[in-house]
Amino acid sequence: MLAIVPANSPRSAKSRLAGLLTPNERAGLARAMLADVLDACARARSVEEVLVVTPDPALAPAGVRVLRDKGLGHAVAISAALASRGGGDAVVIMADCPLVTPAAIDALAAAARPVALYPAADGGTNALALRPVGAVEPAFGVAGGATVLVERARALGLVAAVVDDPLAALDVDTPDDLRRVLELGAGTRTHRLLDRALAASAELRASAR
Repeated sequence: MLAIVPANSPRSAKSRLAGLLTPNERAGLARAMLADVLDACARARSVEEVLVVTPDPALAPAGVRVLRDKGLGHAVAISAALASRGGGDAVVIMADCPLVTPAAIDALAAAARPVALYPAADGGTNALALRPVGAVEPAFGVAGGATVLVERARALGLVAAVVDDPLAALDVDTPDDLRRVLELGAGTRTHRLLDRALAASAELRASAR
């Protein structure tokens, strides 16, 4: 199946973390998270191809196909990516979910009969599997998107499987999310970057006293 990974430009990424990370560190965080997600996709048995959807094509590594996001929001970009598939199966994984694992992606794909999702802690959707891509209209970019998606599937006589995975449920937006990545994400690029960045920040604060 096709893995679609929507990713914001690093230049505008994660402004809610401005109190902890510099603009360069936030840009580095966006790149590290995307790299972790793409690594999980590359090792997932269910994934045959990866498509990064972003307004900044240079963000995608060599060899990964890119669809330019025209800046109208993730929902529009994801719909365009799904339409570009033209059929078949797809899984959408948000680029700020750095702890998602290959096994979690495979489990989501297996649960999609024809729809399965990993909900986010805030009620949105961190990952969605559609088999086929046109099974139900996604609900990204709306409040309570996970619930909206389940209701859309039900209205079509379908069951959307809501899969529980604490690591896949973690998307990085707040300082609390950073702390959870440091607690749970050992071995990831995101963990290494945050460990360095926050240690340096602590040293700077200590030297200023």
